[in-house]
Amino acid sequence: MPRRKLRIGELLVQSELISEEELRKALAEPRPQGMKLGEYLVRKGVVTEEAVARVVCQQTGISRYTPEAYPLDISLASRIPAEVAQQTRSVPLMQQGSLLYVGMLDPLDIPALDRLEVVTDRAVEPVLCLMAEYNNIFSILYGGYTGLDSMVQELELPREAPEGEALEVLTRQDEDLGDPGSPNDAPVVKMVNALLAQGARERASDIHINPERDRVEMRFRIDGRLRPISSVPQRIGPSLVSRVKILAGMDISVTRIPQDGRFTIKVDGRELNVRVSSLPTVHGENLVLRLLDMSSSRRYSLEELGMSEADRNVLETCARRPYGMILSTGPTGSGKSTSLYAVLQKINSPEVNTITLEDPVEYRVPGIRQVQLNVRAGMTFASGLRAILRQDPDIVMVGEIRDGETAGIAVNAALTGHLVLSTLHTNDAVGAISRLMDMGIEPYLVSSVLQCSFAQRLVRTICPRCRKEYAPDPALLRIMGLSPEDGPFFRGEGCFSCGGTGYLGRIGVFEMLPVTQEIQTAIDTRAPMQEVRRMAREAGMRMLREDAADKVRAGKTTVEEAVRVTMI
Repeated sequence: MPRRKLRIGELLVQSELISEEELRKALAEPRPQGMKLGEYLVRKGVVTEEAVARVVCQQTGISRYTPEAYPLDISLASRIPAEVAQQTRSVPLMQQGSLLYVGMLDPLDIPALDRLEVVTDRAVEPVLCLMAEYNNIFSILYGGYTGLDSMVQELELPREAPEGEALEVLTRQDEDLGDPGSPNDAPVVKMVNALLAQGARERASDIHINPERDRVEMRFRIDGRLRPISSVPQRIGPSLVSRVKILAGMDISVTRIPQDGRFTIKVDGRELNVRVSSLPTVHGENLVLRLLDMSSSRRYSLEELGMSEADRNVLETCARRPYGMILSTGPTGSGKSTSLYAVLQKINSPEVNTITLEDPVEYRVPGIRQVQLNVRAGMTFASGLRAILRQDPDIVMVGEIRDGETAGIAVNAALTGHLVLSTLHTNDAVGAISRLMDMGIEPYLVSSVLQCSFAQRLVRTICPRCRKEYAPDPALLRIMGLSPEDGPFFRGEGCFSCGGTGYLGRIGVFEMLPVTQEIQTAIDTRAPMQEVRRMAREAGMRMLREDAADKVRAGKTTVEEAVRVTMI
């Protein structure tokens, strides 16, 4: 029976998820080449991916993927070549007789279904997958990077990426692709493209390329933890490093001093900014690539980040004051900037002029003037902040206070009628006070401008697909101030969705310090930080470990993860 073409926009309007006006506007707006309407609406934040999936399944009768209903048959990977799976955005799931069940991001794509039936010589039944599910299954079936070494050895690959290649380099400074000895040889180009595309699909925040004596190891940082991906022979390392450096506009002839660069790529319709850092080691140059999703319109609320109602009330009260300073503290990668954006989202309005100074700009927010740091051109946090203060701002967000000069300008801005939000690298909320004073800020100024500071960490959340009850080690329970009666406790057993780790995603744990009148007096008199912490505790401040214990009780994370993250 011939398939009937259905339009996702019409289905969403019929289900009252979007209005006719929203559909007309989305259809009129330019969108990235190859991006379907449903995906575009999700990226814009008009609808959620889950809502689109529910409507498509209800209106068309197409099944929704679950691992229980469609157990994965790895032997079917040869049925659909990886290139075809990538281009049609499909993955084989299971086979019953002559019927092949195929997971698809867009099961309404009739040309893709027709092509799959020709390639597989089977009747194809589409099953709707969400993006995360598709990426995980694709990784399992097609092996990630297990074939990188053979990819380098086989010199039969075309020089140009095939039509429909999932990764597109948007900005780069390229060399002559015709030089047979250059790092632009097709296998190396293919390898770097595959590495970047897979990193983006697996939600990696960083890609590590680490040279060893006889090999080059590649790892992804996912949910804050490094996972080994694959390795290639050491002889491939220089070409691999040179290819990345060319993309990032770095000097490939310089190998004995650190360098930094950046470029932009597009993977599956998502635009990502890649920051590259090189470091010379005894076995060669070590590269770390930071991936930042620039196309995502998703901005989290404080509640979604995991902040308790009491802490949210304190933070929102401080954020609605017309001047002062709010500081977010914690180590690198603990979500400080994301939390500050959640605050900005809460208080931003057309009546206020909000300007941010960041390195780099991590989220793009309509209605906010966002400034990118450019140290090479002479614009540091200090000079950029001076320029921002001449732009008549009401609210200023500084990506990080790194030195005394920046701290002094920020404090003066907070004193003169501006609300200043920034981050500091300290272990806890009280540490922000001593850190400002260590930077040369007088105690009376700190007590005058600081409205509140909060520390945070990110704990990995239990994978919902393999979540099971278990009995934690009693010693770990005691460390967290918990007892067996606080259970039941849960952990993930490991499945394809979480890559066998038992964790999928992260949530914040927080420690909120409001600067009360008593704490202001203690700061003015240079009281020891232990005394300030005691006063804050008496005023109701909950420590990071106590907030993490609440997440354990709620079944959001494990005891082991809570202990690991809150060991200060």
